[in-house]
Amino acid sequence: MKASFLHGPLDLRVAEIEDQEPGPGEVVLEVGAVGVCGSDLHTYTLGNVGGIAPKEPLTLGHEAAGAIIALGPGVDRERYKIGQLVAIDPATPCGECEPCQTGDPHLCLRLKFIGLYPFQGAMREHFVHEARSCVPLPDGITPIGAAMLEPLGVALHAARLAAVRVGDDVLIIGCGGIGLLIVRLIRLAGARRIVAVDKYDWRLDLAANYGADVLINADQADPVAEIMRHTNGRGVDVALEAAWVEGTASQCVDAARMGGRVVIVGIPAEDVLTVRASAARRKELTILYSRRMKHAYPPAIALAASGKVELDGLATHVYPLDRVNEAFDVASTYKDGVVRAVVVPKG
Repeated sequence: MKASFLHGPLDLRVAEIEDQEPGPGEVVLEVGAVGVCGSDLHTYTLGNVGGIAPKEPLTLGHEAAGAIIALGPGVDRERYKIGQLVAIDPATPCGECEPCQTGDPHLCLRLKFIGLYPFQGAMREHFVHEARSCVPLPDGITPIGAAMLEPLGVALHAARLAAVRVGDDVLIIGCGGIGLLIVRLIRLAGARRIVAVDKYDWRLDLAANYGADVLINADQADPVAEIMRHTNGRGVDVALEAAWVEGTASQCVDAARMGGRVVIVGIPAEDVLTVRASAARRKELTILYSRRMKHAYPPAIALAASGKVELDGLATHVYPLDRVNEAFDVASTYKDGVVRAVVVPKG
């Protein structure tokens, strides 16, 4: 089979490798679609994400879905069947550590997360994964939509942390795939006014389609000043940062009202978060970090299946595996109106 490997920053190569057999409790998937996430782009452009750097060629890709083509020993034949489309939960917790036992498996101390060294990702034709981390899907969800369930789960976890109430004013900075999904979820939660901030007008246009009321191009206006103008100097109840945290976390703090909430979803390239401490302290803000997702697949699937959240449209650019370099180039340089570049390994 073919698989892509990152050998260093900006150095992606496609190679032929041997197929793997499933072990106990594992399935083999024919990968249907893999999204290029912002965290993939960190590793691709900078050689690391959050300080974790590959020490050998690494297959990226954790936003993924595929069809089961083989079942390993011990897999539940009633739940998992050949040909079945499943979403790939990229995180496999141990189930035994303190966070797992207290209901926080996303904080597992021994978490395996595909596409993050040392665990190989899904940007390949066939992928072996633990069956318990494969989520069977109802009819009507496409492979691309199934792959986008992972960013929807991330957005859902962030929205839950934001705890938006009916009538709240909410700010979202960063209107990539996850930011757009947060906009949609916050609209469904009953926000009064949603302010979307980005540097690209095509993303702001999409944010309006997903439910944003006020659109601010950060290259053309001061986001904080504009937010204060729209809220008569009060600020927003909740601010969510969904970009690469290059000054945007500080903007969230400055734009939040007294006693407001800030949720950090983006990953800073420099692995440092800077905010004005005086503003955060004087406002007595609650500042939360959002990490991946928690028990998100069932509600995410329900939202997608009901049509309340549209996922396939996030995939603005689709490539076969042989053109994986184009996918990463478009995604990392924000070319051609890209929101999510998706790799379809079989073309």
